[in-house]
Amino acid sequence: MQQQQHVYDRRFEDGLNNAEALFAERGFHAASMRDIARAARISVAGLYYYLPSKQAALYFVCNRVFDRLEAAARELPSCGDPRRRLETFVRGHLRHMIENRDAYRVLLHDMKALEGDLRSKLRVRRRHYFSLASDLVSRLETKNEVVPPRLAVAALFGMLNWAPMWYQRELDGDSDDLADNMLALFLRGISEPAPSAEEARA
Repeated sequence: MQQQQHVYDRRFEDGLNNAEALFAERGFHAASMRDIARAARISVAGLYYYLPSKQAALYFVCNRVFDRLEAAARELPSCGDPRRRLETFVRGHLRHMIENRDAYRVLLHDMKALEGDLRSKLRVRRRHYFSLASDLVSRLETKNEVVPPRLAVAALFGMLNWAPMWYQRELDGDSDDLADNMLALFLRGISEPAPSAEEARA
């Protein structure tokens, strides 16, 4: 029984990895289950045993991303400096995005293709993850009362989630270097008070 489960898990992951790669390369709508089966070197009927539909395949790809992100978030220090906790969060998020570019490309561009209950489940996970980041940012001591916290968190994710599109290790350093630079930019932006009307006109 244990060996059968191992074989099932391996074949499921193989099918899912190939679905992820094809969705990232072609887009969800352009890739077919037949394409995925061919890439995974199994029959179409065999693929449906592990991935019952293309919608299910997309859901599993996106759900696995949130599994990885939440696993990284569990490494956050339970207490201490709020900036240190945010730094750990940003590093973990960016590292996983850069190391798993296909997965994040699918999440960012194709998650909207999910329908019904599968779409609702992923939206719940996305909101939970966004709330985690919002809580970390809300604990920072900032002087900027003009920028709403929700906007600040959305801007942070905008920086992080776009990075794999342009990141080059030889120019930008490793993922931790990039995370440190982005975090410094983000913190300076929300930590300094907004200029007065006189200062803005100067």
